[in-house]
Amino acid sequence: MDRIRQILFVPPAPVVWAGHLDLFAQHGVDVKTTLTRSSDEMGRGLAAGRWDVGIAVVDNVLAWNHAEAAGLEIIAQLERSTIMAFVGLPRLPALQDVAAGPIAVDATTNGFVLVLYRALARAGIDWRACQFQTVGGVKQRFDALIAGHAAATILVPPFIDMALERGFAALWWGETIAPHYPGVVATAQAQWLRANASVAQRYLQALIAANRWGGDTGNAGAAAASLVTAGYAAPIAGRLAADTVAGLRVVPQGWDETIALRRECGLLEVPEPEARAIVNTELLGRAADAHSQK
Repeated sequence: MDRIRQILFVPPAPVVWAGHLDLFAQHGVDVKTTLTRSSDEMGRGLAAGRWDVGIAVVDNVLAWNHAEAAGLEIIAQLERSTIMAFVGLPRLPALQDVAAGPIAVDATTNGFVLVLYRALARAGIDWRACQFQTVGGVKQRFDALIAGHAAATILVPPFIDMALERGFAALWWGETIAPHYPGVVATAQAQWLRANASVAQRYLQALIAANRWGGDTGNAGAAAASLVTAGYAAPIAGRLAADTVAGLRVVPQGWDETIALRRECGLLEVPEPEARAIVNTELLGRAADAHSQK
């Protein structure tokens, strides 16, 4: 059994399904998962080789390759889009009100914060003048919001529903600000992928099998139920089961949206990153072929 050290914020649907169906073990892979406290921890850890595979967003990968010289490649897209909401204190009903208070973020140069920058800019608010507190990953941001240490933050499932149930308000949803913002991807250092091609391929085979099972309409109920057990709200679980990514292939519109967001806020690297240099389609193709032959 080959081990993979995986780090993530919240387990995405294919990872949940792979665990539910014991598919990693069936493919000879022992996946040890760490829940990260922040994108900085994940990016630096991947760059240093402390973890083998990270589950993050495309923008994280671009930023880590630039800032940390991480040498990461994207090997699969695990969600079509990111379900996110900007959630704030109920006494602050408008974006202008929230912008005057501390906003909890994971990082200020990559990730979900770029969607927030776009939302603020569209509302005529200079995001550079706002007060951002870097408190870490989604759980840490949720805790800061609940404790009253932040006026607002961006959350993802299952934390959105947990906050709304406590009376907090959603000021905007990601699909209205960046409709093509891509869901999380699996990423790993190129040199690790070359040295561990077999185990990386079997890891992907397990995720491909899980994704196909979850996206099969005949398994819709069981797929959604397993996500609910993992902490997702029932409506979100049903949506994820109904909108899987075909073949776990990176969606071009999501890549383009990410590039546009970085360009808008002046964070796009020079030279501009190209998908063909970062998205490893060959490994995913081999994993898909191997899965089809079973």
